[in-house]
Amino acid sequence: MILEKTMLHKTTVLLLSGALFTVISGCSNEDSEQASASEETVKLVAATITPKNSLLARALTAFGEEIESQSNGEIEVTVHTDGTLGNASSLYQSVISGDIDMIYSDSGWFAEQNPVFEVLGAYYLFKDREHFESIVNTEGELSYFEDLLLENPGLKTVMYEGGLERNIISTFPINSVEDLEGQTMRSGTGSTELEWWRNLGADPTSIAFNEVYSALQTGVADGSQNSLDAMIQQRFGEVAKYIARTQHRLDLGFVVMNNERYEALSDEHKDAIERARDVVQPEYISKAFEKTEEDIATLENDFGVSFTDPDRESFIERSRVQLNELAEKYDVEDVVNKTFN
Repeated sequence: MILEKTMLHKTTVLLLSGALFTVISGCSNEDSEQASASEETVKLVAATITPKNSLLARALTAFGEEIESQSNGEIEVTVHTDGTLGNASSLYQSVISGDIDMIYSDSGWFAEQNPVFEVLGAYYLFKDREHFESIVNTEGELSYFEDLLLENPGLKTVMYEGGLERNIISTFPINSVEDLEGQTMRSGTGSTELEWWRNLGADPTSIAFNEVYSALQTGVADGSQNSLDAMIQQRFGEVAKYIARTQHRLDLGFVVMNNERYEALSDEHKDAIERARDVVQPEYISKAFEKTEEDIATLENDFGVSFTDPDRESFIERSRVQLNELAEKYDVEDVVNKTFN
């Protein structure tokens, strides 16, 4: 009898031990699976139409690399340049739909859903480098526009690019705004640029960007306004030998992310993106301003272009008329006065 009780006790202990081991083992496996799932790499796709070697594309690439670094490799960003995933319009639609996670874009595309973005396309929006950097690198200064993008079409602003200055290249010297009177100047199709040229006294004509070289060469257009690096890349200096350093625009671009995709990230991963922005954004904006002097030297030495320094005050006076009209049109005078004046 004593032997039977002893055997029964041992059997019960073994059964309980086995059950306990199974429960612990099961929990351990479940915890392991959850840990493994949480450690899976988050893969993001970023795209731009700008050439791989351009400063804007390099900034986007650096941003992706810094995100990977700040997340300790938990986020992997693949950057596509040169429009390999589509033209500007299709990239814009793809980031809205979520087919692409992140793109670099100028503000013009955002005017489709929010026409008030035309304000950011106005000329002499920023007074100088100090003004530009103080606005772009200070959190909250452009929150009005960031909030609009979040609401419609659902895009999160994750970084700014820009700082490249725009000037006027022409087949004739420009020493004052009066020199533009009646001259045929190339414009994009946007109403903002067309009106700006008219305010300067010029006669604008819409010409596709890839046709500007031949238009300058054949006399279809007497000039165009572009960033200095675009003038170099497109070799405009071969057919137009004068650049008026009007500095009428400091380009402002947005790196935006599909907001649903952004909100699906963990707080740690969102923080990694913010830290990456804080590293890359000021660095590449500074590079843009520094690049101006390099581009001027290239245009003078490699293309034989002559620079003029016209009185900017007369250009600013005529250009600001448009900014004030747009601010009134979209009832954002307070925003414009606070941020850009």
